[in-house]
Amino acid sequence: MPLVYITPEISYLPSVENPISSDVVFIKPAGSEVTWIFDTGANSEAAGLINSVEGKKNIVISHFHPDHILNLLKVKYDTLYVTKYTKKYTRAGTVVDSDLTFPDGIKIYQFPSSHAKGCLALEYKDYVFLGDATYCKYRLKAHQYNVQLLEQMIKRMEQIDVPYFCLSHDKSFIQPKENVLNIYKNILARRTSGNPVINVNDLLQRQWQRKKKGQFFQK
Repeated sequence: MPLVYITPEISYLPSVENPISSDVVFIKPAGSEVTWIFDTGANSEAAGLINSVEGKKNIVISHFHPDHILNLLKVKYDTLYVTKYTKKYTRAGTVVDSDLTFPDGIKIYQFPSSHAKGCLALEYKDYVFLGDATYCKYRLKAHQYNVQLLEQMIKRMEQIDVPYFCLSHDKSFIQPKENVLNIYKNILARRTSGNPVINVNDLLQRQWQRKKKGQFFQK
């Protein structure tokens, strides 16, 4: 599968479902000696592409799930950035516990998520790469958002001053910030008094039906 170029500086290898492997993002800021890689994926194609990158490589891991980190065992890199929780699985990396900004314009920060503990986002120019952070948690056959975490996630989204969010595993990888915000504000509006979670099984069922009709909008 060929790389998809968003800009001359930003490209990505799209995710695949079998075997499941996340999108892998490559950012080479103009004038920088560093290539930044967001997530490593889990298949051999992603590992090969990462190893083919010449020069200094810094990897940022969005979260600890295998489809995002498995290739860490197969690739060479200079610096790895993870959260404290993700490091329990990677057993390596610089822990990001506060917002980081680098001279080449790369920004890394923690991002609230119902999907997984310890998520990181990477921001560069007009784009924020979120991995799976906006997705729900699957537990006992229920797809759910934690109300408190969803509120925190929406607040963080509103604070981010970029026009586009990039969501892993989504056929619409790049989406306008306002569109994504509206989706999650509508989900938050479904909360009920005294219930700490919001069940979205019905929304996902409609989404799968749209996917079958080629009207895919969200993982």
